[in-house]
Amino acid sequence: MFVWCRSSSLRMIAITLTLGGASALQRAPQSRPAAGAGRRALLTSAVGLGLASPFAAPAREPAFDRIATEAPVLRDGDVPFAELPSGVKVKLMRAGPGLGDTVEAGRSVVVEMTALALNLNGKPFFSTKLADGTPEPLSWTIGDGRAVPGLEEGMIGMRKGDVRRIIVPPARGYAAPRTGTDPFLPVPRSVLDQRALDSIIKNPNRDATVLFDVRVDRIR
Repeated sequence: MFVWCRSSSLRMIAITLTLGGASALQRAPQSRPAAGAGRRALLTSAVGLGLASPFAAPAREPAFDRIATEAPVLRDGDVPFAELPSGVKVKLMRAGPGLGDTVEAGRSVVVEMTALALNLNGKPFFSTKLADGTPEPLSWTIGDGRAVPGLEEGMIGMRKGDVRRIIVPPARGYAAPRTGTDPFLPVPRSVLDQRALDSIIKNPNRDATVLFDVRVDRIR
């Protein structure tokens, strides 16, 4: 007498499917997709689902959208960069109301800023706007030794609301001598951004020129 049970049924079905699948594979081998098709399909589906790269640069304010990867070529009517004796280059991108105090030594400032490494094709390595879009302005006292020296030089004379583009050569940038052990402001927020900055300032064969777009929010 043969007793049929559920477990025996399942085992028989599994064996049948396995043997059937094996013979099917032998009869009609599957064709492989063209090289790169899988990757393209994956990227297409990711875009369709609205997935963003984890390394996407955070959105910037309109004032910071036109960031150059190098000193821009001047067109007719453009105001040229003014070069300071130290080699720092400064250009007023947008004037504020023109009222109130000016940035000078001893003044505390609150600024919004984007910083880029020109030798890395203009890669941003710092922004006061966080990845979620929340602004986190930077604050320090001009001349206290905490910020990049060339950045402070380029900010002298700014008023509230002014936006300046400041190009800082290595000697007045992150490679400049400093009194303490703390790194110069602005400090990259992520490990990847810090590595990118280190790759130029710690390599004597690379140009460590940096560009800052700065807007003054407050002077105290």
